[in-house]
Amino acid sequence: MDPMVWRNTMGQFATGVTVITTLDHEGNPLGMTANAFTSLSLDPPMVLICVDRKSATLAELTATGKYCVNILAESQESVSRQFAKKGGSEKFSGAAYYTGKTGLPVLEGCLTSVECEVEGVLEGGDHLIMLGRGVKIHSNGSEAEPLVFYRGKYTTLETAGA
Repeated sequence: MDPMVWRNTMGQFATGVTVITTLDHEGNPLGMTANAFTSLSLDPPMVLICVDRKSATLAELTATGKYCVNILAESQESVSRQFAKKGGSEKFSGAAYYTGKTGLPVLEGCLTSVECEVEGVLEGGDHLIMLGRGVKIHSNGSEAEPLVFYRGKYTTLETAGA
Protein backbone atom coordinates (compact mmCIF):
# COMPACT_ATOMS: atom_id res chain seq x y z
CA MET A 1 0.00 0.00 0.00
CA ASP A 2 1.26 3.48 -0.84
CA PRO A 3 2.39 5.21 2.41
CA MET A 4 0.96 8.60 1.34
CA VAL A 5 -2.44 7.07 0.56
CA TRP A 6 -2.37 5.45 4.00
CA ARG A 7 -1.33 8.70 5.68
CA ASN A 8 -4.06 10.71 3.91
CA THR A 9 -6.64 8.06 4.79
CA MET A 10 -5.67 8.11 8.47
CA GLY A 11 -5.77 11.92 8.35
CA GLN A 12 -9.54 11.65 7.99
CA PHE A 13 -9.68 10.82 11.70
CA ALA A 14 -9.63 14.02 13.78
CA THR A 15 -7.41 13.76 16.86
CA GLY A 16 -6.51 15.89 19.81
CA VAL A 17 -2.95 17.16 20.13
CA THR A 18 -0.65 16.41 23.04
CA VAL A 19 2.89 17.15 24.10
CA ILE A 20 4.56 14.19 25.77
CA THR A 21 7.17 15.25 28.32
CA THR A 22 9.86 13.29 30.12
CA LEU A 23 13.43 13.75 31.38
CA ASP A 24 16.74 12.86 29.84
CA HIS A 25 19.43 10.87 31.70
CA GLU A 26 20.76 14.12 33.23
CA GLY A 27 17.34 15.26 34.45
CA ASN A 28 16.78 17.84 31.71
CA PRO A 29 13.24 18.22 30.38
CA LEU A 30 12.39 16.70 26.99
CA GLY A 31 9.18 16.83 25.00
CA MET A 32 7.56 15.99 21.70
CA THR A 33 4.25 16.67 20.02
CA ALA A 34 2.07 13.61 19.51
CA ASN A 35 -1.46 12.83 18.46
CA ALA A 36 -1.11 9.04 18.81
CA PHE A 37 -2.59 8.92 22.31
CA THR A 38 -5.65 7.28 23.79
CA SER A 39 -7.28 6.30 27.03
CA LEU A 40 -6.85 2.56 27.57
CA SER A 41 -8.32 1.43 30.90
CA LEU A 42 -10.29 2.74 33.86
CA ASP A 43 -9.14 0.04 36.27
CA PRO A 44 -6.26 0.43 36.52
CA PRO A 45 -6.16 3.95 35.04
CA MET A 46 -4.08 3.59 31.88
CA VAL A 47 -3.33 5.41 28.64
CA LEU A 48 -1.12 4.63 25.70
CA ILE A 49 1.11 6.68 23.44
CA CYS A 50 2.72 5.62 20.18
CA VAL A 51 6.25 6.86 19.52
CA ASP A 52 8.10 6.69 16.21
CA ARG A 53 11.20 4.50 16.47
CA LYS A 54 13.18 7.35 14.83
CA SER A 55 12.19 9.83 17.55
CA ALA A 56 15.15 11.31 19.39
CA THR A 57 13.02 11.28 22.56
CA LEU A 58 12.23 7.54 22.44
CA ALA A 59 15.43 6.30 24.12
CA GLU A 60 14.98 8.71 27.03
CA LEU A 61 11.28 7.81 27.38
CA THR A 62 12.16 4.14 27.67
CA ALA A 63 15.06 4.79 30.04
CA THR A 64 13.09 7.12 32.32
CA GLY A 65 10.11 4.78 32.50
CA LYS A 66 7.64 7.63 32.86
CA TYR A 67 5.98 10.32 30.79
CA CYS A 68 3.46 13.11 31.09
CA VAL A 69 0.69 13.59 28.51
CA ASN A 70 -0.18 17.29 28.21
CA ILE A 71 -3.48 17.71 26.32
CA LEU A 72 -3.33 21.01 24.45
CA ALA A 73 -6.01 23.69 24.35
CA GLU A 74 -7.00 25.32 21.04
CA SER A 75 -4.88 28.38 21.95
CA GLN A 76 -1.70 26.25 22.13
CA GLU A 77 -0.93 25.62 18.47
CA SER A 78 2.39 27.45 18.90
CA VAL A 79 3.28 25.09 21.77
CA SER A 80 2.53 22.10 19.55
CA ARG A 81 4.70 23.51 16.77
CA GLN A 82 7.55 24.29 19.19
CA PHE A 83 7.63 20.71 20.50
CA ALA A 84 7.25 19.21 17.00
CA LYS A 85 10.68 20.53 15.96
CA LYS A 86 13.84 18.45 16.14
CA GLY A 87 16.02 19.01 19.18
CA GLY A 88 16.26 18.34 22.89
CA SER A 89 15.71 20.41 26.01
CA GLU A 90 15.88 23.67 23.98
CA LYS A 91 12.26 22.97 23.04
CA PHE A 92 11.44 24.15 26.57
CA SER A 93 12.93 27.60 25.90
CA GLY A 94 10.19 30.03 26.88
CA ALA A 95 7.73 27.24 27.72
CA ALA A 96 5.88 27.63 31.01
CA TYR A 97 5.96 24.43 33.08
CA TYR A 98 6.29 23.13 36.62
CA THR A 99 7.58 19.90 38.15
CA GLY A 100 4.91 17.31 38.79
CA LYS A 101 4.56 14.54 41.38
CA THR A 102 6.87 12.17 39.47
CA GLY A 103 9.46 14.87 38.78
CA LEU A 104 8.30 15.30 35.18
CA PRO A 105 7.72 18.65 33.48
CA VAL A 106 4.00 19.54 33.34
CA LEU A 107 3.13 22.22 30.78
CA GLU A 108 1.02 25.14 31.97
CA GLY A 109 -2.12 26.22 30.14
CA CYS A 110 -3.11 22.74 28.96
CA LEU A 111 -6.63 21.39 29.26
CA THR A 112 -5.24 18.69 31.50
CA SER A 113 -2.04 16.71 32.02
CA VAL A 114 -1.55 13.13 33.19
CA GLU A 115 1.67 11.83 34.69
CA CYS A 116 2.21 8.15 33.90
CA GLU A 117 4.59 5.35 34.77
CA VAL A 118 5.40 2.96 31.92
CA GLU A 119 3.85 -0.47 32.52
CA GLY A 120 4.75 -2.04 29.20
CA VAL A 121 6.11 -1.45 25.72
CA LEU A 122 4.68 -3.19 22.66
CA GLU A 123 5.85 -3.46 19.07
CA GLY A 124 3.79 -1.52 16.56
CA GLY A 125 5.47 -1.43 13.14
CA ASP A 126 7.61 1.69 12.88
CA HIS A 127 6.37 2.83 16.32
CA LEU A 128 6.54 1.56 19.89
CA ILE A 129 3.37 1.56 21.96
CA MET A 130 4.03 2.69 25.53
CA LEU A 131 1.42 1.68 28.07
CA GLY A 132 1.26 4.10 30.97
CA ARG A 133 -0.45 3.87 34.34
CA GLY A 134 -1.83 7.24 35.43
CA VAL A 135 -0.38 8.40 38.74
CA LYS A 136 -1.36 12.09 38.85
CA ILE A 137 -3.86 14.28 36.98
CA HIS A 138 -3.32 18.03 36.65
CA SER A 139 -6.44 19.89 35.56
CA ASN A 140 -6.70 23.65 35.31
CA GLY A 141 -10.51 23.61 35.30
CA SER A 142 -10.57 25.53 32.04
CA GLU A 143 -13.61 25.49 29.78
CA ALA A 144 -11.34 25.92 26.73
CA GLU A 145 -11.75 23.71 23.69
CA PRO A 146 -9.05 21.23 22.55
CA LEU A 147 -6.55 21.76 19.77
CA VAL A 148 -7.49 19.39 16.94
CA PHE A 149 -5.45 17.90 14.08
CA TYR A 150 -7.44 16.94 10.98
CA ARG A 151 -6.45 16.30 7.36
CA GLY A 152 -2.86 17.28 8.03
CA LYS A 153 -3.52 20.63 9.70
CA TYR A 154 -4.48 22.21 12.99
CA THR A 155 -8.10 23.13 13.48
CA THR A 156 -10.69 23.58 16.22
CA LEU A 157 -13.85 21.67 17.04
CA GLU A 158 -15.93 24.44 15.47
CA THR A 159 -14.08 24.41 12.13
CA ALA A 160 -13.59 20.63 12.08
CA GLY A 161 -17.34 20.18 12.24
CA ALA A 162 -18.10 22.82 9.61
